[in-house]
Amino acid sequence: MDPNVQFSIEQCLSTPNQSAQMQGVPYIEAIGSVLWPAVVSRPDIVFAVSILSQFVQNPGSVHWEALKQIITYLKMTKDLWLTFGGKSKTLVEDYCDADWASQKHRHSISGYSFHFGSGAIS
Repeated sequence: MDPNVQFSIEQCLSTPNQSAQMQGVPYIEAIGSVLWPAVVSRPDIVFAVSILSQFVQNPGSVHWEALKQIITYLKMTKDLWLTFGGKSKTLVEDYCDADWASQKHRHSISGYSFHFGSGAIS
């Protein structure tokens, strides 16, 4: 997701013309299909999916486009994975942060990151 884009309720559908454009768009099903990998094996998309799932009741076209970007990202990175083990010692670093209510609806959003590195076995 583009870090410079803010998603808000104002981007949701508000006119009959906008509703007609989004009719038939499988937004709920698409959120469900990216939610499973986010929870099970793809922590890199958790933040983006959590933001977009807030708009399940009334998604706008901007939300749908962002969700399609996540699906494209998953497709492009499906052959990449993390590997643990080998002849080196695995070091784990973790970080967490919160944006302290940067979204217009004034909810703080937390995120975390785990970094796995290698060190020499002693």
